[in-house]
Amino acid sequence: MALSGRTLVAHEDREEEKEKKEPKEKMITFYDFLSKRETVNEAAVLKSTETKVIKISFNIDWNDEIGRVDDEFTLAMSTDSTGLYTIGQDIEKYCGIPESDVIRDVAAGKDKPDGAIVYGMSNTMNGGADVYFWTNGTRLSGAAKQNGLMAAILEQVSHECVHLTRQILTRAIAKKKGADISKGEWITFDYGSGEYMWPAIGEDKKNPNVLIDEESFATSVGLVTQTVIPEFLKMASKYIPELEQLTGGSFPI
Repeated sequence: MALSGRTLVAHEDREEEKEKKEPKEKMITFYDFLSKRETVNEAAVLKSTETKVIKISFNIDWNDEIGRVDDEFTLAMSTDSTGLYTIGQDIEKYCGIPESDVIRDVAAGKDKPDGAIVYGMSNTMNGGADVYFWTNGTRLSGAAKQNGLMAAILEQVSHECVHLTRQILTRAIAKKKGADISKGEWITFDYGSGEYMWPAIGEDKKNPNVLIDEESFATSVGLVTQTVIPEFLKMASKYIPELEQLTGGSFPI
């Protein structure tokens, strides 16, 4: 049956109203991922801790105090703050946060996506033989929701890699000076200003404790961060599912 002009207009009007009521699915853009996240994976994984030992090698050949760096660290991520204490021995001894207090506060519900007991930590363990970079995955997902996906990741990785790099460079300097890293001697070693005074960063050549120039430190932080990122993203994708969807499961991005 042919439609009259009036009927055809009415039909088109109904179609337009239908489209308004049922809008077509909008393609998610990269911007949507970065700054307009609607959900976080707050309960996607069971309470657990993931760890990976990562080897790192680079050469700061313009600074004779550092030179060749060959070391390793443990990268770890947990569902809550209690996971920090499961990655090795002597965690409480070196970080100074009582494990019993953390267990109590987590049980009381104080560890949340928008405020954790411990968000991240880069420190020493196993009698000083090893160093680590640990993150609270649930808290990271909350930061991603609040601040944007990449902003949260960049903030967390850059912050902890500064601490991690300081330890790696201190260990490299101590090793060159004859300290036994495996026994934790690098922690108490006298670098020029007494025990427990780690090498300082700066340009004051008159200060015997300034052994790391700014360029050496900045370069080293960049190289450590570059080494951390691929495995960090893999671990983080369990708490922020958009990461895997955004990258297609291919890391680094």
